[in-house]
Amino acid sequence: MTDMHLVLLVEDDDERAAKIEQCVPHEVRCVRARSAGAAIGILRRDKFTGILLDFDLYRSAHGDPRFTGESVAQAICETQPRTCQIFVHSQNPTGGRRVFALLKEAGFSVEQFLWSSQATGPLTSWVRDLLD
Repeated sequence: MTDMHLVLLVEDDDERAAKIEQCVPHEVRCVRARSAGAAIGILRRDKFTGILLDFDLYRSAHGDPRFTGESVAQAICETQPRTCQIFVHSQNPTGGRRVFALLKEAGFSVEQFLWSSQATGPLTSWVRDLLD
């Protein structure tokens, strides 16, 4: 039995999540969290190969503006092995930089790319690299 790669997608926008999920091949199991609170609960439960992280997470019905990608990044630092790779896809440049710096400082391999239609290329390569 081969180990299934497990990726966490932290994204509150359904349309963006659908576009991101299209970049993830079928041999990767993608778990989605629509809010920071949900993401933190999932991070406490499972270990991930990779995490796709948004910063602003208040659009979903369960979203709380006090919890952002930064809250999720803190939970990643507390729960995930340093072999877990992170792709920050936030459109919030300031928030994205903050979580990037926090995770990098904690010893994670982190890539950051502002979400746009051009992000699918770098995202697809990032996912492919996870499988190697």
